[in-house]
Amino acid sequence: MNRAQRRAQSRAKPPTGRRARTLRHPVARAFAARELRDAALDAGIACLSMPHNAGARTLLAKLAFFVGLGAELAANHPVAGSNRAGMHQALAEIVRMSCNDCRWNAGWALQLQLAIDVAAELILEHGDDAIALGPSCKALADEITRGTIRPDAIVPFAAADEKKGSK
Repeated sequence: MNRAQRRAQSRAKPPTGRRARTLRHPVARAFAARELRDAALDAGIACLSMPHNAGARTLLAKLAFFVGLGAELAANHPVAGSNRAGMHQALAEIVRMSCNDCRWNAGWALQLQLAIDVAAELILEHGDDAIALGPSCKALADEITRGTIRPDAIVPFAAADEKKGSK
């Protein structure tokens, strides 16, 4: 294969996305990791400072994106302890609060803040997979923002685990 053929073949490949290529560079990864940790810290503080029964649509949408990514990554990658079930339970609680007129349940604040931290670590570990899962998690967050979220928006953990085992 000559040089012109290799060039033509490389141009024929579908692009993988500029952001995906950019995050392969160590400096870009470091900046992205810092931004992710800052966003996780901000969301965690918002969880802990939100008053009970307050309207929290924006916060719940942000949490659905973060924790949704973490739950999807935990379902597909090895995780420590009971983080797989815990991430899914946290996401289910976010959906439940969202279906309850987006009223914040302060009793879950600490667990959701922990879920954000676990999700951030999983996103940093599995960045390429997180980028691929981003659109589906964004869609879930958008449903919360629009107020169209339904209680069956996510599959219960046991059913998701059985489904994964049957493939």
